[in-house]
Amino acid sequence: MTVVEQQVAANSIGEGTWTVGVDIEPGTYRTAEAVTQQCYWGIYRSGSNGSDIIDNDIVNGGFPTVQLSEGQDFENNRCGTFVKQ
Repeated sequence: MTVVEQQVAANSIGEGTWTVGVDIEPGTYRTAEAVTQQCYWGIYRSGSNGSDIIDNDIVNGGFPTVQLSEGQDFENNRCGTFVKQ
């Protein structure tokens, strides 16, 4: 993996649930490509197992953008890859 590929990987969020400040860096993230099918993203208070929703959205298109802070969990479900801005 090249240095550029490592930087891209370190600043990208794929499918799954991630802890900000542990798995991913805090910051503003936007999808790399436009959403073409319905997808869901959610931001939760860390340790709440998804029961304390800070923000979420069901997206049908466009480029969703999220602001992530330490102490949060982020779920990406079928939205593609979010890239740090």
